[in-house]
Amino acid sequence: MNNIIIRQATQKDTQIVARCVLAAMEILDIDDVLPLGMEKPFHNLEAAALDSTRLYSCQNSLIAEINGEPAGCIISYSGDNYAEMRKRTFDILYEQSGLDLRDNPMETGPGEYYLDCMAIKAKFRGHGIGHLLMRRAIEKGRALGISRFVLLVEKSHCHLQEYYSRLGFAPKHTLFAFGTEYVKMELLS
Repeated sequence: MNNIIIRQATQKDTQIVARCVLAAMEILDIDDVLPLGMEKPFHNLEAAALDSTRLYSCQNSLIAEINGEPAGCIISYSGDNYAEMRKRTFDILYEQSGLDLRDNPMETGPGEYYLDCMAIKAKFRGHGIGHLLMRRAIEKGRALGISRFVLLVEKSHCHLQEYYSRLGFAPKHTLFAFGTEYVKMELLS
């Protein structure tokens, strides 16, 4: 796949950004048909994508595009403003859909660049798109002067831990969040 473009998400990308978040939460795969009852939360995530003060905004998202079709998405951002962006995001999610994530531990913080969510459409997997998105997100963080890059992966997802290890990430510690145990990994540079 030679014609892969990695670009900043725009207002027209709210659907894939919302799907990326739901895929990261393992609510649905990025390609799945939206299940009944998920319309309102999905539309709330689309609205969140338009708000630069929220974690899951287009401003924090990069899109991989092939021949004009979005193939994948990564959401990443500086941890410097994480606490306030998280509060705004999680408070609104709770108010609008009843999803209460507010008591979870902090995933990132000052001095870190957080690689939050990434998802690739099934037909484009296995072509290095995730690797390209990760590299571009890291470049975006470095352009901000950040040198520490972190992500969370479910402890039970050994294949993802191996994937991120091949990209240069190493386990840092574990934490319990969102009802499961995660491994926090940091890029060794």
